[in-house]
Amino acid sequence: MLKLRVTWPNAGHPLLPESGADVRVEVGGAPLPLAARSQGVREFDIPDGTGRLVLKATFTASFGAVGSVGPMSHPVLQVEQPYDVVAGGTMLEAANIPAYVKSHPLVDTKVMANVNGAALAQIRTEFVNITPFWMAYAAEAPEYAADHKPGETELVALGHTGGKPLIWFATVPAACAAPPAPGIGCLVFFRPQSYTYSRVDDAHHDMFGLNRLLLKPVDDPRAEIWKRDMFLADPSNNNWPYAWLRAGFEDALSRSGKPVVLLHPWPSGSDFGAATGASLPALAGGAIRLLWAEQRLAKNRGGIHLGRLGIAGYSAGGLSMWAALANNKQRVSEVYAFDARGTPANAGAAIQWFNSRSDTVLRMTGGYQLAANDGIRISIEKLAGGPAPRVTATPPSKKAYEAGSNPLWDHVVTQHPELRERDDYWHQFAAFGGYVAMPGPFAVTFLQQFLQDSLF
Repeated sequence: MLKLRVTWPNAGHPLLPESGADVRVEVGGAPLPLAARSQGVREFDIPDGTGRLVLKATFTASFGAVGSVGPMSHPVLQVEQPYDVVAGGTMLEAANIPAYVKSHPLVDTKVMANVNGAALAQIRTEFVNITPFWMAYAAEAPEYAADHKPGETELVALGHTGGKPLIWFATVPAACAAPPAPGIGCLVFFRPQSYTYSRVDDAHHDMFGLNRLLLKPVDDPRAEIWKRDMFLADPSNNNWPYAWLRAGFEDALSRSGKPVVLLHPWPSGSDFGAATGASLPALAGGAIRLLWAEQRLAKNRGGIHLGRLGIAGYSAGGLSMWAALANNKQRVSEVYAFDARGTPANAGAAIQWFNSRSDTVLRMTGGYQLAANDGIRISIEKLAGGPAPRVTATPPSKKAYEAGSNPLWDHVVTQHPELRERDDYWHQFAAFGGYVAMPGPFAVTFLQQFLQDSLF
């Protein structure tokens, strides 16, 4: 009798509780009885004469009340994979699924070693979709829903069951729906320090930190000061000029037209866990595989995988970005350093990485790091014997913040001209600003320009 064993990694994780694992095999629409079960394992005996069967699995996470949010249960992963019984009833062959032009991306099937007539199906549960939980628990989720532009990008919250960070965010632009090649680009962004958390079912009080990066300014003079595109007086803070303006990453990604997934590992404090280690490419690939499996990118396309990999970091997030580069020099192809801390200490490593291949791209913005950034650019161009378009450091010096140099910066400080020479405010501009760009809802930000000029 043919046997099928089904397993999945990280079983028993709060996002993959045994009580929420509904794993079944159906023949002719009727479920087969379980032959054996244990944590993360289900075994089935396939009746003789079976021609086709279907593996169906739904993993549901359940949490109690969190603050004002009542108990919640929601499926975090669902897969369905049909099989044909071949070789005279002695083997299973995974059937192609039209949506993927192959078998299911999250189900790996192979013959079990040393067991005759047995197949092993491993369901890839390293990442699951926790978007409904995040949107319920995150305090600023309504602001995101109000100002996000549907159809341009989609935000998916991912739960990582294999370690830290527990939560990742994927921004998927419309350009990923029909990518020109099966290799999907991915840009992993390292933010500055965040709040500490240890569970998905937590009161995530700082989605503002995500909104600030992803959303673009609102073109409405009545909007709250943090939604605007210039420094305004903050009445809640003794009228101190508000600095943390929106960076517009979603808009930049959408308008660049590049089929690139923007991936945010969400740190606990400053701990990015495995995101800075050598497993980063595998983690990014796993996130893309889940997004493909859910048909949030590359619909009805086959062979989808992680393509070109880039990393980016802003402010203190630069320390983690440089660590990720050190651990993945051969795999990372683009680096975007937004006034990134650690740049002087990592200048030599950045130059060595850049010169190691002909497909590397290095983009740097500056406030505090103006001298360090330009020093890297100058060193690379000296070694190259002339201009190197694949590396830029902008603004090149503090003169770029003088009146009349950049209309976007001039606009940002309109109501507070005393901030023009403040490097702490230059530091903020390095995240949301742009080259010599005109202000307004369609200002070309640094990120948009970097993506447009990229090799993604």
